[in-house]
Amino acid sequence: MTGAPYAPFMAAHTAHPPGLMPLDPAAWLTCDPDYAAQMAARDALLAAADAEVVAALPEAAAALEEFRALLLDWLAARPEWRLESDACLRPDGARVALDLDTLTLAGRLCQEDFLLMAPGEPEYRLVAGVLCFPSRWSLSEKLGRPLSAIHAPVPLYDATMARRVNRVFAALAPERPLMRVNWLAAPTDRLRLAQREREKAAHAALDGGFWLRTERQTLRRLPSTRAVVFAIKTTLTPFAGLGAEQRAALRARLADWPAADIAYRGGAAQHTAALAALA
Repeated sequence: MTGAPYAPFMAAHTAHPPGLMPLDPAAWLTCDPDYAAQMAARDALLAAADAEVVAALPEAAAALEEFRALLLDWLAARPEWRLESDACLRPDGARVALDLDTLTLAGRLCQEDFLLMAPGEPEYRLVAGVLCFPSRWSLSEKLGRPLSAIHAPVPLYDATMARRVNRVFAALAPERPLMRVNWLAAPTDRLRLAQREREKAAHAALDGGFWLRTERQTLRRLPSTRAVVFAIKTTLTPFAGLGAEQRAALRARLADWPAADIAYRGGAAQHTAALAALA
């Protein structure tokens, strides 16, 4: 297939946040063509048992138990996975023991990263996560923070956006998950871009290629604990692999980025180089 499998910039209602849409619970998670390659990278990261990849607060125990049950039930209904009494056979043929802790198990069975957000006042807080493929942020830096503090560096996440997101989290029903797709132009094909806030800086002009980096993000409520599972599936598509229509639409959206977004997402030199690569 030519082009990116996820192209939210093609439509006005999904090009800008929040861009949420209803999601069939049966389509909660994915098994994309890049499954085997991504899982090999995830296995290596999770083997290191790094707190920047897997972390949880003590208060997350009940939500993690509920998440585990939901995940295994969902996988059992999918033909790509095969659950056994003590293991799960993945779509790529790897056999994963079920005696792993919940976050490591989820990270080794699925392409998605998972963040558990617990109810709180006045906002939901990040209490646990398995984060293999962050896009310029750090799990240890965000753990324990409420939604507004997590998104504070994001230019578009103002008070109005914060209220909208908080309403979405509060109203989310277990039987009606939601989905959106985030996107940006990345000057690298590295999946893991871990970075703390104080380390962020504008990038220099590049001679290499660019990739469309998308995040298929889903929100699903756990009925008992009321925690929200935020799942993120990252996809990288080289600009050269985009179809003509996608290239034109992506360039038009990038050209409309406000200055604050350009600065936050890599700086003016990177933005100019990305536009040139799409010309």
